[in-house]
Amino acid sequence: PFPTNAVMLKDGKPITTSLAVADAFDRAHANVLRAIRDLKCSKEFRLCNFAESNYINEQGRSQPMVELTEDGWVMVVMGFTGAEAIAIKERYIAEFNRMRAKLQELPSSLEEFLSSLFGKHGFQ
Repeated sequence: PFPTNAVMLKDGKPITTSLAVADAFDRAHANVLRAIRDLKCSKEFRLCNFAESNYINEQGRSQPMVELTEDGWVMVVMGFTGAEAIAIKERYIAEFNRMRAKLQELPSSLEEFLSSLFGKHGFQ
């Protein structure tokens, strides 16, 4: 099954993780990390789209993972082939689009948010 946490918000932007990618594509996490490390993208692209992070495994140990933007995700999974990989890519694209749509529904400022809650002059 497709991971429920495949796409999440971090600092107001949709991201995924190397763990979620490994889970979704039924690949070893070490292989996904290697695929990310082996990318021949520019340093600028790497800095903008991949962030090293950690997670706590079942044994309570901190382990490396990578947070990926949508563009970073595209770069990594571009080489994943086969009918099943295509179906998973479509689900991921739908999740990124769903998250983006939810973000666009949010008020663009604190004032707009407060106005929506309390009326135009109710929060003075």
